[in-house]
Amino acid sequence: MLKLEDINDEVYFQFRRSQVEGLGSDRLGQIHVSDLIKPCMRNVIYKKINKSTGVSTEDMKSLYFGQAVHSNSQLAEDKLYEMFVAYDYKRDKTLTEEEAKSIPADDPRHLDIIYGSIDDLLKVGDKWVICDKKTTGSIDYFSKARSKPSESHVEQINRYRVLLKKCYNIDAERGAVIYISNKVESDKRDKPIVMSFKLDPVEETLVDMIKKARIIKESMTKFILPERTKCFLCDGMCPYATKCFGDNRSKWNDKERRN
Repeated sequence: MLKLEDINDEVYFQFRRSQVEGLGSDRLGQIHVSDLIKPCMRNVIYKKINKSTGVSTEDMKSLYFGQAVHSNSQLAEDKLYEMFVAYDYKRDKTLTEEEAKSIPADDPRHLDIIYGSIDDLLKVGDKWVICDKKTTGSIDYFSKARSKPSESHVEQINRYRVLLKKCYNIDAERGAVIYISNKVESDKRDKPIVMSFKLDPVEETLVDMIKKARIIKESMTKFILPERTKCFLCDGMCPYATKCFGDNRSKWNDKERRN
């Protein structure tokens, strides 16, 4: 006989699963710009193959808040926001969103393609500026302790510059990060902080992007576990740290792959 507790457990499990899937599981078999800015490629692979769907309530709240900000605060006009970009680095060609969607989810061709979505593209004077919105629980950290944006955020926009040039033949020489507090109960978070900067040369960035993309492809197709890179993520910011430092294998097992 079906118990009410069984129904509760199943409904809760499916709800948590749908939350995780709705917040990016389609990226597991693809290479996205966010995969190419991590200092440790092993972290990227663990995330793609790990079966756990556990996401903390706080993380989920932050993700939902971030989605709401992106959906309701377009800066650019003429549809120059949430710009889909996809570049096949193996064949040196770009794809439209329709072409990318026509590729089956489990097709290994996805690992030859770098995907991304540019928040906003603005024309300021005679310069194109790539803008990226970031929500944070530490707005004071950026307003007081820093005079420049996070290095990973700068790297992300530099990679968007490459994809923008490839896909739309637009060369943006400047980038800007808009930091928005996700502490909705605070009265001090109303004013976002904007930090702009000059972007790196396209070709220089492209070389690094392709190098990392090839590492991901090799790992996902040949089950090779990338070298561990000790970095700031190891200091309590990587959910796989315990597993990683006890894992001295050179390869991972296909049974570990996320369902």
